[in-house]
Amino acid sequence: MTQDSRNVLIHRARFADFKGANITALAFSHASKSDKRTPSDLRLALGRSNGDIEIWNPRNGWCQELTIQGGKDRTVEGLVWSNLPGEPLRLFSIGASTVVTEWDLSSGLALKNYDCNAGVIWSLALNSAQTQLAVGCDNGCVVLINISGGPGVMEHEAVLQRQDSRVLSVTWKGSDYVIGGCADGRIRIWRASNSEEMRGRIVHTMKVDKSKKESTLVWSVLYLPNKNQIVSGDSTGSVKFWDLQYATLTQTFKSHEADVLCLSTDETNTKVFSAGVDRKIYQYNLSAVSAAKKTYKWIVASNRLLHSNDVRTMTSYQSRGADFLVSGGLEKNLIVSSISAFTDSTYTKIPYSAPFHKNALFNSQQRLCVVWQQSCIRIWAISADSSDEKGYKLLCKLSLKDEQNISTCAMSEDGQVLIVGRPSTTKLFHLRPSNGKLKVTKLDNDFLLKTGTKHVKFIDNSKIIMVSSKNEVFYLDLEDEDADEKASEIELPDQPEDISVSKIPHIASINHIECRGSLAVITRICGTMDLINLKNYTAVSVARVTNFITALHLSQRDTALVATADNKLLEFSLKETDESHIGTMSEWCKKNKDFLPKDFGSSKNKYVGIFSDGRSQDRVWLWGSNCLASFDMSQDLPISTRKRPKKHRIDGNTVTDRNSYIDGGEEEDEDDDELESTEPLLKERPTPEQVAKRVTKDSNSFFFTEKYKSMLLVDVLADHELVVIENPGTSRVTSTPAFDLPKLIV
Repeated sequence: MTQDSRNVLIHRARFADFKGANITALAFSHASKSDKRTPSDLRLALGRSNGDIEIWNPRNGWCQELTIQGGKDRTVEGLVWSNLPGEPLRLFSIGASTVVTEWDLSSGLALKNYDCNAGVIWSLALNSAQTQLAVGCDNGCVVLINISGGPGVMEHEAVLQRQDSRVLSVTWKGSDYVIGGCADGRIRIWRASNSEEMRGRIVHTMKVDKSKKESTLVWSVLYLPNKNQIVSGDSTGSVKFWDLQYATLTQTFKSHEADVLCLSTDETNTKVFSAGVDRKIYQYNLSAVSAAKKTYKWIVASNRLLHSNDVRTMTSYQSRGADFLVSGGLEKNLIVSSISAFTDSTYTKIPYSAPFHKNALFNSQQRLCVVWQQSCIRIWAISADSSDEKGYKLLCKLSLKDEQNISTCAMSEDGQVLIVGRPSTTKLFHLRPSNGKLKVTKLDNDFLLKTGTKHVKFIDNSKIIMVSSKNEVFYLDLEDEDADEKASEIELPDQPEDISVSKIPHIASINHIECRGSLAVITRICGTMDLINLKNYTAVSVARVTNFITALHLSQRDTALVATADNKLLEFSLKETDESHIGTMSEWCKKNKDFLPKDFGSSKNKYVGIFSDGRSQDRVWLWGSNCLASFDMSQDLPISTRKRPKKHRIDGNTVTDRNSYIDGGEEEDEDDDELESTEPLLKERPTPEQVAKRVTKDSNSFFFTEKYKSMLLVDVLADHELVVIENPGTSRVTSTPAFDLPKLIV
C-alpha cells in the first residue's frame, strides 16, 4: 500500500449539538452487603430531566444496557427498586405529577400508573420490607402505596396525617415510621405501622435553623439504622444529625455554601456524604471520643470538587467486589468514586454523550446525516467537495408533536423514505428534494402507527426489518398494500435456560440489529446472537458471548464482528454454504483475539460502533466516545516477546469480582468462561515459527487515536472518506468551526 493510498479524508462535523439532560435521580437495585460477592443482577437506574430512564450495568467499566424513553414535559424526580426473592426487579419512578409509575423493563413501557390524588409528588421511598411506597406530596400529605401484590400491582394503603407544607424528601425507619423533610424547615416523623393505635399520626417534629431571607427547605433526609440517627440537609447549607429516639439535635455542620440536595451513607453508617448546589461532596466520619464510655461524634473528614455544577442526586453500593459512590446533576455526566477511599481515590466520569444508544445515522449513498433528539429531527447534507469551507447544509428540520421521545430512525438508501420509531408508535415520511431543501410528506401505514419500534433497518428501498417494543421481529414491505394491516413476524430461537429473564426482565431484550444482503443478525443484552435469513425468514442461533455486546457489524467477508464491554473484538462466520460452520470463529479471530494491541484493550472507552472501510473488505474501524481504531484483518497482529507485567487495576470504580449468582439465591462458583459458541474457544497458542513472523510490528495492521472527542457517530462516506460527528457541547477541541476536513494517515 502506497503512502498516497493510505490518505483518509476525515470529515469532522460539529453541527449536531447534542444537548444532554440533567441527572435528577439515581438508585441501585440492591442494598449493600459488603460480606457477599456482587450479584450479577446489580443495576443502577438513572433518571434525567427529559424523562429518560437509563439502566446501567456496573461491570466492565459501566455499560448502558437500556434506555426507557421520556417524552414532552416529562421528568424523573425519584427512582426506587423493589428486589424480592422469587420476583423480578421492579422499578418505580415519579416526575412532577400526581402519578407513580411502575415500568416494564422488557418493553420500556409503563406497566402501571397509579394516581395518588394528593397533589404533585415531590419524593418517594420504599420501606425495608419492600412492600410499601411512601410518597411525599405538594399538599402536605404522605401517601402509602401497597406493592406486595407483585409486578403491576399498586394499591392504596393509607394517607398519613396532613400538614401544611410540601414534603420535599422522605425515607423510612424500617417499615414502622416515615421521616419527611418539609418546605417549612421542619422534619416530621409519621407512625406507619399497622399494629399501632396512632397509625398515620405525626409523632415527632424537629425544626432546622431559619434563614433570614426566606423559608428554609429540608431537601434531603437520611436514616442511619445502625446509629438510630437522622441526617438532614437543608437550603441553608447545613447538615444536621438528629437522635431519633428523643427527637433532638446532636450535631450541626455548616459545610456547604448553598442548598444541600442529597445525602448518602455506607453500609456500616459510619460515613455520610452530602452534596448540593455548591458542587462539593463532603464526607463525615464517625469518630470515637471515648472508647471507655462508648461515646462518638461526627467530624468532617474531607471534601472533593468532582462536579462542575449542582449535584442533584447521590447513591451508594458496597459488596466484596464493589465500592461505589455515584453522583450526578446539572453537569449531565455520571461520576463514580469510592466510598472507602473517597479522599484520595481516582474517580470515573461517564460522559452523557457516550452513544450506547445512538441518536444519529448516515446515508452514504446520498451523503445525508440524520440527527434526532427528543421530538426533533434534523437532516444535513455533507458536501463532496473538500474545498467547500462550510462542508454541510441543513436540508430539513422536522419537529413532531407526539408526546414520546424518538427511540430510533432509519432512512432508505435512495434517501426518499424516513422511518421514525417511538415506544408506542412508528411514523413514515417521504422526502423529496425541492429548491435545495427536503419537502416532507407523511405516509400512512396502519401497522406502523399502532406498533412501537426499538430498532429498524432497511433491507432495500421498500423492505424493512424492525424490532417492536415487545422484542418481536417483523418483516414489512412498505409498497405492499396488504401489509398495512399486518406484517410478517419472524420467529427467533428460544433463549438458553440459564438466561435469568425471571429476575432481570430486560436481559433478553434485543439491543442491536444489522442487515447486509440476504442476512440479518440480532444480538440481545444477555449476549446471544441470532442469524436471520431474509430469503425465507428463518432464524438460527449463532453464538453467545457472556459479556455485553456494545457494537455489531456484518462485514463483506460474510462474518459478524462484535465488540464487547471488556474491549474484545470477535468475528463469527455467517457463511450459509455450510450450516455447521455458522457461528464458528474466523481464522483471524482465532489467531488474534488474545493478542489485541494494548492501546485498544486498555482504553477506558467502550467501542460502540464498527464499520468496514469503503476501499477494502479487510479494513474495519471501531470507534468509541473518545477513540478511533482500525484493523487490517488480512494481516495477523504482532506478538510482543516482552514478559507481560503483572496486571494492576488503575481504579476500583467497576465491579472487581466475577460471578453469576442472582441475589436471593445461592452463590455460585465464579464463571471464567468468556463466551460460548459452537466450538471450544481455547486460547490459540502460536508456534515458534508464527511468533518469529509476528514479532516485527507492521504499522498497517493496526491504527489507534484519541484525537477526536465526544463523538456521537463515525461511519464511512465513500472510498478514502470517513465522517465523524463530534458534540461541540462537550468537545475539548478549542477551535470553533462547525466543520473541517483534516487528513489522517492510517
